[in-house]
Amino acid sequence: MGVFHSTPAFETTENEEPSSSAATSQPTKDPDPKQEDETKTGEKKMSKNQLKRKRKWEQAMAIKQRRKDQERNIRLAQAKADGRDIEMEKETQEQNRKEGKGWAKRDEKWKQFFDKNSSKYGICLDCSFEDVMQKKEINSLASQIRYCYAANKKAKHPVSVKATSIGGITLERLENVSGFESWKNKAFECTPDDLVEAYENDTSKLVYLTSDSENVLDTLEDDKVYIIGGIVDRNRLKRAAINRAEELGIATASLPISDYLNMVSTKVLTCNHVFEILLKYRDHNSNWKDAFLDVLPNRKDAKEKDSK
Repeated sequence: MGVFHSTPAFETTENEEPSSSAATSQPTKDPDPKQEDETKTGEKKMSKNQLKRKRKWEQAMAIKQRRKDQERNIRLAQAKADGRDIEMEKETQEQNRKEGKGWAKRDEKWKQFFDKNSSKYGICLDCSFEDVMQKKEINSLASQIRYCYAANKKAKHPVSVKATSIGGITLERLENVSGFESWKNKAFECTPDDLVEAYENDTSKLVYLTSDSENVLDTLEDDKVYIIGGIVDRNRLKRAAINRAEELGIATASLPISDYLNMVSTKVLTCNHVFEILLKYRDHNSNWKDAFLDVLPNRKDAKEKDSK
């Protein structure tokens, strides 16, 4: 009887892998050229309008850079013509920066400007309401304090400012701001002291600003300090400011907004709105209407009242 040799259903060569049941699966789809193109570039394909805007922006940036380079070259040429040693000046500037002399010089220059141009009345930000505010409201208050500082630093007629009862989350947020420790050099003092304590218990010169007051403010007096309540949600914390003022025996007043403007939206103003109005009052030669119109229209849909 002959020997029976069984043969496999299929054979593989040395360089060929055996087929599996996947051999009967669906054929793979051809790659999408659009997806391949997006994968290669690493970003979504832009529309014609997007590309047009992008090219326009790039052209504008290139023009801006050329102008900066031209202005720089003109300044360098003028400096050389004047016999200045540019390299030596750069080394001196860098040395001053390392030693902090640059900041000291700027602070002294600003102080001289303040002494010459400052308004004689003061402003206080009463930040004693943190315990009754939510965290997001406290964060918003810290941002508003920053806006107040920036506005005062750039003002034509800056004022002396104190932010009282600064602590907790508000202080944490402010301490994260670069240069916060030097705010006091720009007439902006942040103190943990309570409102009355910060002004040496002299409440006679304090005026608490609140829309709940029946006393309408006619003018800003040089010897007064005008207090802005550091409250973010005044709709939820109604009468909080006037209640605090009455408890401390401090006079109250409201801004004469309704005498000059029709407020389409809410009449509630943020701390920095009120702060800027008090700054602009001096800029506009004690004209309330111009101060209001300078600050409010774009933010509160304020419309000037028809003159009779």
